[in-house]
Amino acid sequence: MKAYRNCSADDLPALKRLWLACFDEKETAAELFFKRNKTTFHAYACDCGGAVVSALYLIDCTLNGAPAHYLCGASTLPQYRGRGIMSGLIAYALKDAEERGDRMSVLLPANEALYGFYGRLGYKTGCAVKTKRFSTDTCMAFKSGKPDLQELQKLCYKNKFLLWNNDYISFAAEYYGCYGAKTAEGKNAFAIYEADTESAEVIYAVYNDIEELKALLRAEGIKEFGLSGSADSPLFAGKKAVPHGMIRPLGGRREENGKTEDVYIGITLQ
Repeated sequence: MKAYRNCSADDLPALKRLWLACFDEKETAAELFFKRNKTTFHAYACDCGGAVVSALYLIDCTLNGAPAHYLCGASTLPQYRGRGIMSGLIAYALKDAEERGDRMSVLLPANEALYGFYGRLGYKTGCAVKTKRFSTDTCMAFKSGKPDLQELQKLCYKNKFLLWNNDYISFAAEYYGCYGAKTAEGKNAFAIYEADTESAEVIYAVYNDIEELKALLRAEGIKEFGLSGSADSPLFAGKKAVPHGMIRPLGGRREENGKTEDVYIGITLQ
């Protein structure tokens, strides 16, 4: 018999074991996820025979000034898959989120096939990104200092993006660091990136001006970098938008005036 429920701190050991059993994840990264996010995520589980066999997490954020969440870590033990357990668990979690006041649910499917699965649960492909390569050939000097990441997000993305708190961005930097990513920050720019000699792929960045970001990465020894960002940003004019996540209004609400189109998630856990 299956039972859906909200998790507590007592469930953390079982949730960690499930996470490691279902994902190709370093144990240090998994430990970091539970240690750093336990006050900002809501965990849900399905029990079968008294044991946790499925779980997911809703991480608090804001979208267009309204409470929202990012759904991640959806996992079910292999021997329990194909029974509708995850569909039921998502329905349970979203009902709880609606009662808590969340207005939007956003997620990034782990692979193309899962877009169909989440589509059947009411999620739409309303999230997109564009990608472009940039040269750091500039004489501008970056300004040292520790940035206010929440303010930089607001400057970099005017609307239709998930606003993360500083603690979550700090966690993400450390999390990706477990896999070799580096972090660079100045007063007006911040980036998490993976470098290969003088070239880099930026996982996430916020900045006051693109020239600030170029100067920051140039100081890191990067001559060229790939950057993905909001699909409606003039910075990526002429580039093709590609689906990068899904979104579902909660509480019976419908999309209003296109406000949930081309939402930019920003930091994702993959």
